[in-house]
Amino acid sequence: MGGLFNYDNPIWRFVGRIWDLFILNLLWIVCSLPVITFGASTTAMYYCTLKIARDRDSGGILSMFFHSFKDNLLQSTIIWVIMAFIGGILFFDIRFFSFYLSQGNTFFRMIVFTITCFLILLWLFIFLYVFPIQAKFINPVKKTFKLALLMSVKHLIRTVIILGGSILILVAVYILIMRLPGVMSMLVLLLGSGISLFQASQFNIIFDKYIDDNNQ
Repeated sequence: MGGLFNYDNPIWRFVGRIWDLFILNLLWIVCSLPVITFGASTTAMYYCTLKIARDRDSGGILSMFFHSFKDNLLQSTIIWVIMAFIGGILFFDIRFFSFYLSQGNTFFRMIVFTITCFLILLWLFIFLYVFPIQAKFINPVKKTFKLALLMSVKHLIRTVIILGGSILILVAVYILIMRLPGVMSMLVLLLGSGISLFQASQFNIIFDKYIDDNNQ
């Protein structure tokens, strides 16, 4: 019985990790509600999950989250505003060239539509990497964007794994909620931090290749 109530017991460690992810998910949602702070909140979540993935979160979720949130508030907000602005333009472009150009401009529309789709893919790649990089490395905003683009393309297979795995998790949770709504709806309370933890396990593999170059 003593082993069962030992906090180093794998069962208790698992329960504790689930609780940490629940708290982290709640912090991320609440701190993202002002919208303008979404970048800082997301950076703070990745800061925590990058450490959790290595089992180096001894400081506690609350202290780690708000430490990163405070330190990255300005720069993460700038990154978020830039990404949101560009994303808005790309969304408008894809809607405009898909539905509002006359049929007489079909060839031109298809060219611009293809270019816009490519730019949206690049935007998605950068969005996937930029906040984890901000959480891990200390760089100016311009270099953070540059690293996000270069890493996402250079490690394309890993990028596809991160993106595809995240989509699979979302689809799986959706299916489970549809089948067992009374029970599986609880998964939503872990969804954001759970996906972030999965991604962090992959980002750590990538970031390890750049640690020495960035003096981290």
